[in-house]
Amino acid sequence: MKGQLSYIIKPLSLVITIILLLLLYNSISSFGARERKAEQSLNLVADATNILLVLANSPLCLAYQSPATEGLYANIVDIGKLNSFARTYATTEPECARNFDYGWRVTIKEFKQAGGQPVYGNNWTFGSASFSQDAAFRNSLDFSIPIAIHYSDTVTRPALMTIHLVDGELEKITGVIDWACQSHRLGNLVKSTVEIHTSYPISYSSTAKSLCQVSKTNSCRATACVLDFQGFKSAGTYLLKINFDGDKEMIR
Repeated sequence: MKGQLSYIIKPLSLVITIILLLLLYNSISSFGARERKAEQSLNLVADATNILLVLANSPLCLAYQSPATEGLYANIVDIGKLNSFARTYATTEPECARNFDYGWRVTIKEFKQAGGQPVYGNNWTFGSASFSQDAAFRNSLDFSIPIAIHYSDTVTRPALMTIHLVDGELEKITGVIDWACQSHRLGNLVKSTVEIHTSYPISYSSTAKSLCQVSKTNSCRATACVLDFQGFKSAGTYLLKINFDGDKEMIR
C-alpha cells in the first residue's frame, strides 16, 4: 500500500512543484513588467518637465528677458515670442526644445479676472500636429506647469502651460533622422547606421518635407533636413544607412 501511495504522491508533488514554479515565474515577470512600465512613465515625466522648463526659461525659446538688465525671470514668458511660436511652429516642435525620443505639442491657457472670478483668456498652441497611431503608438503623457505671460511692465497674467508628450515609432524614427541632420550641420557627423522598427509602411513626401507612417490613420512629421529616401513598403526591422550630399540627407 505504501509503495502504491509513493507512485501517486511523487508525480503529484512534481505537478504541484511545477505549478508553484510557474506561479513564481509569472509573478516575477509581472513585477518586472510593472517596474519597466513605471520606469517608462518616470522617463516621460522627466522629459516633459525638462521641455516645459526649457520653453519657459530659455531666452532661445519663450523666456522674457528684461531689455534694461537683460535678466531672466523664472517661468515668465514673453508675449511677443509666444505669438511668434504659435505662428512659426504650428505643426512642428521648435528647435530650441527639440526632443529626439518623443514628439510633443504644447498648449498655453491664460487666466483673467471677470466679475471677480478667474476665467480662461487667450490660448496658444504649437508643436507637432500628428503622432504615431494604432500599433505604432506606445505611450503618452499630459503634464502642466504654471507660468506667467509678460505683456508689459504693468501687465503680467498667470497661465498654465500643458504638454502632450507622445512615445511612438514615428517619433523615434524621425528623431534618429533629425539627430543625424543636426549633428551634420554642426560638423560632427558624416555618416551613420542605425536599426529601426516600423509596424506600418513608411513614405517620404518631398513636397511636404515630411515622413509619414501609413496605418489606419496616416501620421506625418516634418523632417529637419530634406531627405533622399524611398521609404519602406511593409512593416519590419530595417537598417538605416545615413549619409549626406551637401544639405540633403541620403537614407538607404
